[in-house]
Amino acid sequence: MSPRSVVVRLSAMYFLQFAVFGAQTILLGGHMRQMGFSGTQISWVYGTGALAALVSPVIAGWLADHFLPTQRIMGLCYLACAPVLWWSYQQTSFLSLWATMLLFQFVHVPTMGLSNVVALYHQPDSRRIGFVRAWGTVGWVAISWALSLHLNFWEAWQPQRSHLGDGLLISGSLALLTGLFCLTLLPHTPPGQTVRQPLAFLDGFRLLSESRPFLVLFVVCLVVAAMRPFFYNLGFLFFSDPHGIGLSSSLSTATMSIGQVVEIGAMLALAASLRVLGSRWTILLGAAALSLRFGVFSHGEPAWLVVAAQSLHGIGFTFFSIGCVVAVEALAPRQRRASAQSLLVFVNSGLGALAGHWLTGMAYDRYESVDGAHDWGAIFLIPTVGCALACALLVLLVRDDRTAQPARRGNV
Repeated sequence: MSPRSVVVRLSAMYFLQFAVFGAQTILLGGHMRQMGFSGTQISWVYGTGALAALVSPVIAGWLADHFLPTQRIMGLCYLACAPVLWWSYQQTSFLSLWATMLLFQFVHVPTMGLSNVVALYHQPDSRRIGFVRAWGTVGWVAISWALSLHLNFWEAWQPQRSHLGDGLLISGSLALLTGLFCLTLLPHTPPGQTVRQPLAFLDGFRLLSESRPFLVLFVVCLVVAAMRPFFYNLGFLFFSDPHGIGLSSSLSTATMSIGQVVEIGAMLALAASLRVLGSRWTILLGAAALSLRFGVFSHGEPAWLVVAAQSLHGIGFTFFSIGCVVAVEALAPRQRRASAQSLLVFVNSGLGALAGHWLTGMAYDRYESVDGAHDWGAIFLIPTVGCALACALLVLLVRDDRTAQPARRGNV
């Protein structure tokens, strides 16, 4: 397989992966609000991903390191996602939707870390991962705009009927396509270890005690991960709330994609940032951008500034999240990288996200007035301070000044 063909297939992998992710995520909050779910219930449904991430990525990383080709595990996971998402669309009560989404997330969450394993295995220079990962952002933007057009059509054709739940049907169809793609077209990615050890799934956790930079990185990831649900769970509600920004559902969906548009450029600039600044300062810039974005949301006006601040999401997500992926790749031994990347998913999508979903639901209900309005300034002040704390931890706890070569082992 030629290098160009590999790049094209990796790019398509990310495109499809984030189209599946975005289709079921973007409209879900609005869908649940229309069914009368409380803020706590909305956060618990979103929190199914965090619950699944406590177990499934670690198991999948262990399997990918020791038993099965990574692309095969991804394909089987996506094929399992499709029918569960179609089933979720039919649910109207909190408990039934929560249960089906938990089942979906159990097979979906591992793919987020395993896709990085596939890409990094076939990309010799990990700092250039942004060039193929940028297509994941294109996939998110594409599905965001497609959903916006979908809602705009139905708002004009059937204004009395909600179609916010259609994202689950669309995501299921895309998951079926992605599963077939992974099984037939992704390049072969063999297990990282040939010696099978019964407790090898603990490899990622062992790295926390063996490497101080690795431990600091995961503490910072835990803090930022707890702040992310404030955007993913409440962003659509904030933009579409008459007491927030007051946009229509279709325009709110398009507005949320602004960050992903900027993210494409940030992905292309990521290699230069890692080369010049190193992983530590690249990750720090990402956390600072997220804090600033939430700070503008907390201020809440003027509306044009709030909408424009959404562009900081692209910088924050790329520099922080992908910067952490590259740092983990540099810190972990080759034979334990799938386990290390899965541990990153465990922290970002599991422990941190679970705490964030609980905190988001509590804040959403706590700052609701008797007339149903929400104090968005108080709600978004929490992640503003949280991301600023992550910046402080990076500055105070990481003192390694060798940031010119981010791929050097131990340099965060």
